[in-house]
Amino acid sequence: MIVPQAVNTINSVNLGELRLNHETDYTVLNTISAEATVILSSQKGGKQVAIEEENGEFKLLYKYDSKKKEYIYAGFDGIARFGFLENGNARVSDLKDPAYMAKNIATYRLINAAKISGADGIIEPITSTNVEGDGKRNKKIIFRTTVSGKPIKLNVDAK
Repeated sequence: MIVPQAVNTINSVNLGELRLNHETDYTVLNTISAEATVILSSQKGGKQVAIEEENGEFKLLYKYDSKKKEYIYAGFDGIARFGFLENGNARVSDLKDPAYMAKNIATYRLINAAKISGADGIIEPITSTNVEGDGKRNKKIIFRTTVSGKPIKLNVDAK
């Protein structure tokens, strides 16, 4: 399965390891946050499920294979945009998990906000996910994630 995707990464900085002087080596910028909502819906009596971003950025379809007794990839529309707070290689791993997808879409958006602010990394990242059902017959489960952190800007002229 090949799903069109875009991946962003930014370092999640541990200031203790860097041994930097706050007054001269770096500046902590104002806290930024980003949100994402992903909806899981059961269709055709549970024989098909859809995972989609609330604004229509992407939609994944899975159909139930009764022989394999699992949901298999059936189609895709849009581009999935994922972000990772890490210092290594980012890998998209679970396109069947809406909570995973909501977290990484919100992280992608946080990274874009950090880039706009000129940040070199993020400190104190916090992720919060709420899962709720819509209580209707169409069986939608809504995953809302907020990711926040403090952008850090390294002072390149520090001595």
